[in-house]
Order: sequence, then C-alpha cells, then structure tokens
Amino acid sequence: MGATMAQAVLRAADGARVTVDLPEQAGGLEWYGHTRMAGPRLLRAYDLAPAGQHKVIPGKILPGARREVRGRRGYDLVLYEAADRSRSCLVWAGPYHEATTWFGGPAPRPAVLDELTTSVLFRDSRQGATLTPRRTAGPGIRQYGTFVVGMGDRLVVMIRDAKAAKDGLPEWRGARLGEAEVWKERLDLDPATRAALAGTPFEWRYVYATGTAAYTVVFPTRPGRDETRGQATGAAVDTVLTTIRVRWSA
Repeated sequence: MGATMAQAVLRAADGARVTVDLPEQAGGLEWYGHTRMAGPRLLRAYDLAPAGQHKVIPGKILPGARREVRGRRGYDLVLYEAADRSRSCLVWAGPYHEATTWFGGPAPRPAVLDELTTSVLFRDSRQGATLTPRRTAGPGIRQYGTFVVGMGDRLVVMIRDAKAAKDGLPEWRGARLGEAEVWKERLDLDPATRAALAGTPFEWRYVYATGTAAYTVVFPTRPGRDETRGQATGAAVDTVLTTIRVRWSA
C-alpha cells in the first residue's frame, strides 16, 4: 500500500514556486524562509516566518523593547529597539507572514529606514511572502542566499534552488532515488548525543539534489525519549526518505 501524500505549494522570498510532496508520517510543518540582498547602499539579511512571530520580541528577545508601528497598504512596519539600544529590528508584518531584518545597534534614523523600506517590495499571500528589490531602487542590487525551511516535531527540511546550491553539494556521487541523488552526512553532535543516537537515522542529515531543487532532511529528536528507538526501527523514517519530493520553479 502506498503512502498517503500531502502537497504544500509555497512561495520563496524571491518569488520562486516551491512544491513539496510529503507522506503523512512527516507530520505537520510550519514554513519559514531566508533571503539576502546586496548592492550600493544595501547589505541586508531577512528572515521570513508565519504571521505573529515578532510578538515574542519584546518579551523574550529584547525585553522591554521600544515598539513603533507604521501602517502600510497590506502590512505594517514594526520597529523594535532594545531598552539599552544594543540591538533593534524592523518587521514587515503581513496578515499571513512576516519578514524581519536585524540591526546590531540602535534603530536607524528615520531617513535610513525610509531608504531601506523603499528599496524592497514586500508582498504577502497564503502561499508565502515575497521580499524582492524594487526596480526603482536602482541597478546593481543582487538577491541571493534564498531558502525555505519546513519545521515540525518529526521533520526539518531545508530547500534551495538547485543552481544556487550546487557548489555546496558533496563532491562524491550519491545514491540514486528516482530523479534525485541522495547523500548521508553525520550531524555535528556532542559526544553524549552521538552515542545515544548511534545506529539510528537521527544521527544523519540526508541531502537530496534534483534538476530543480537541493534539500536537506533531518529527523529531530531528544536522546532518551522513549519513542526514539521505536521510530528508528519502524517504517516511518524510510517512508519519508523514499517518498519526499521537492520542486523549485523560478
């Protein structure tokens, strides 16, 4: 009997369409992202997350932070500055997703913030948010380092465009699995954790490459959990590894 499959159709920050087929054994995933932009007067990294994630910033990340909100059409700009002005961040907060960029110091001056926000275009939808350079920002701005991450209790999968990721793939030939080439790499674990997970799928990351996508699969677990060995000896992990399919379309 074949695995029961579900499909997620997502948008990467640069606008690429990402299609992920997963069996039910993968469990539920929340989707996150990352992208970078570089050019004259612009060098920024942006993290994308489901809507509402930024609300933990003044409570857990920057306790007592100053908060300032500016309304925009379709989203809000939310500025946080630490009470001691040691860090700050700017959030594009949409109805479905948000994007955040961090500053290693006080909040930038209003003129600098205006230049930053007018240099990028934020668009939000149920499938995902995009954050791209505006054409009016001028020539020479390059977007790179874009990836999508699905995170859940049973599975973490990180996905990139195959062309952008090819230099980071192993040099040796991987095993063939349908249209994909697959490698196993040991995770960088502390000695106690490595010993506890020895002989299970949880000590590895699984790297896939196809003609359109490169993606890494990890099965997160805590050593000592009663279900660890049961999962390792069951069919759930094998089902995920043999049936996951990812396509990246620019």
